[in-house]
Amino acid sequence: MFSVDPFAVAGQSLPSGFMQWYLVVMALAVIAGTLLDIAHKGSATYFFASWRKSRARKGSRQVGGGEIASIAVQTALVDVMTSGEFCNPRRRIAHLLTMYGFVAYLAATAVMVFGYPTTATPAPALVPTLWWIGALMVCLGGYWFWF
Repeated sequence: MFSVDPFAVAGQSLPSGFMQWYLVVMALAVIAGTLLDIAHKGSATYFFASWRKSRARKGSRQVGGGEIASIAVQTALVDVMTSGEFCNPRRRIAHLLTMYGFVAYLAATAVMVFGYPTTATPAPALVPTLWWIGALMVCLGGYWFWF
């Protein structure tokens, strides 16, 4: 069960490009929804006003390119990769399970739908297994957070 490509099986009863078209439409819908949400809430206005205000104030020293890169790498490693902004360990673990599970699920879905859309070219067993593991991680992280 965990090594079967569910999209190739679904491809037997659906037109060949339907799932690919559907994923592209869903990606565009997410982008459009995000932009509409930003416009509706005024997030962009607040962000750019804050950015202009911070640019208008001159700091006590200039920050070089190497220091900016160091700050960016540190932020990526601590805040993004390990969710360091969460002080509660349970919440951090739930967030990491959900985030990395979703990334694995999304990547495996894209590989299976665009790379192996039919049973004629079966996906390597690792890809559907990662798809299932990603889905289980999303469920586990979500259930851990909510319950």
